[in-house]
Amino acid sequence: MLKKIISLSILCNSINIELLTYANDLNENDIQKFANLNNSTNKKQQKNDTEIAKKLFKEAKAILINALPGEQNKAEKLLIECIRLNPNDIDAYIELSKLIQIQVSQGLRHPYELQKSVELVTEAYELAPNRPKVLFAKADILYYSGQAKAAEQLYLEALNQYPNHLDSYIEKARLFAEKKPTEAIENAKFALQNGASTDDISQSVAIAFTKLYQPEISASMLKEFSENYPDRWLWHKTALSYLMLKNFEMASYAFEKAIALGNDIESRLQLAVMQYSLQNKYKMSLDNLNKLLATLSKHTYINKTAFSLVYAHMSMAHFKNKNHSDAATAAVYSAETAYENKQFFVSLVTEYKKQNALYIVENALKYLIKEQPNFSLSYTIFGEIFRNQKRYDDSIDMFSKAIALDQSKDDIFAERGISYYKKTDYLNALNDFETALKIKPNTAIYIYNKACMLALLGKKSEALQNLKLALIEDKKLIELARFDSDFASLKSDSEYSSQFASIILEDSDDKWLATEKDSN
Repeated sequence: MLKKIISLSILCNSINIELLTYANDLNENDIQKFANLNNSTNKKQQKNDTEIAKKLFKEAKAILINALPGEQNKAEKLLIECIRLNPNDIDAYIELSKLIQIQVSQGLRHPYELQKSVELVTEAYELAPNRPKVLFAKADILYYSGQAKAAEQLYLEALNQYPNHLDSYIEKARLFAEKKPTEAIENAKFALQNGASTDDISQSVAIAFTKLYQPEISASMLKEFSENYPDRWLWHKTALSYLMLKNFEMASYAFEKAIALGNDIESRLQLAVMQYSLQNKYKMSLDNLNKLLATLSKHTYINKTAFSLVYAHMSMAHFKNKNHSDAATAAVYSAETAYENKQFFVSLVTEYKKQNALYIVENALKYLIKEQPNFSLSYTIFGEIFRNQKRYDDSIDMFSKAIALDQSKDDIFAERGISYYKKTDYLNALNDFETALKIKPNTAIYIYNKACMLALLGKKSEALQNLKLALIEDKKLIELARFDSDFASLKSDSEYSSQFASIILEDSDDKWLATEKDSN
């Protein structure tokens, strides 16, 4: 390989020497012809670069508008390449500037990176000082940097200076969407009639109709607007409006329209969720989720955790359809594709917890314990599963492993305290509730549980004091305390029974006095 590289270098040097020798033999006319040929070649190259830049910008804009998870980095790279190929493309400067602003507002970038956004807009302004779009971009910078009044002033100046420019129509549609929705819709129409893309105004139109009309009318008006100006996001917003009205037939129709126009990720996902969670159309839902997986696979740069989200929904769709084995398999896939970002898998676990069906995620949790042993949720969920199975020692062991990973979570100490309580190990339970209170003081249920443990350990005076503190923090616990067998020793003890009753009745007296004052 090294010999080939050396040979290539020698060949290049020899060609350069021959060109220099040839140039010395040229006359002035030949030199001029050579220069013209070179200029022509440069112009062709510039034209070619400009065309490539346009295609790259279109691809970047599509990524940003479709909001594909994890693809913002790809969009950023594409925009940078646009600027390299065509340094006069102010749209690329501004789009990249906006992307930085959004990422800063989402906490994905440090606020000091707004300076990059400022530099990009400054560059665009130097290239096209009379383009309203640049002025609006400068105003956005002021707004994001906390200078709202200066931003508002610049918006007004630009709008007054260029009232009939396409950029102004688009900007007025955005600015007026919430406070002047009628004007926003009119400006959106002007923008579309003058060549604007629906991508630039769909969000503004949806907000304006929502502000202007009641939900039933808003959905109908959005549908009419979408029919006149077909757009994948307008139809998506229309579908969501009908979904809120529980008009599933029209919502399905609108989602299908959005999918046909290219919104084959967000709209298909929402359609699938509606089908399994609200319509009991499990087969149709699973068919759409499988199509969604195929679509995601086509996107090279898509965040892999997006698959975790789809598999989580597939798991729930199977569960609702009573296919528990398939639900468990999909849960494993959700865990396998979660990687560093497990928010979708955690949500799935939470949902199964509500359904009292944590057994569905057992295999998924076993996978995580093996492959990612530092993920504490796996241990805490197994702690609950084992406790439900009355395997208290195993439950305590799991919570202890979770605590060893992170000792800052009060709820894990409290959960282990409950397992100790179930095992009748009241002293260790008391210690755990006290630790939970140190991490999160004044938590009513922790104080209440501490009172229970103290009563069970025979520390009656301390138990009463903590019970009173718990009821001060949360009056709703009084009904629980009234019938709680953990306080049996207080109720049966003549010395403490009256004090216990006094605590309960004190709260009742407060309620009575409040009611009496209201009636007066």
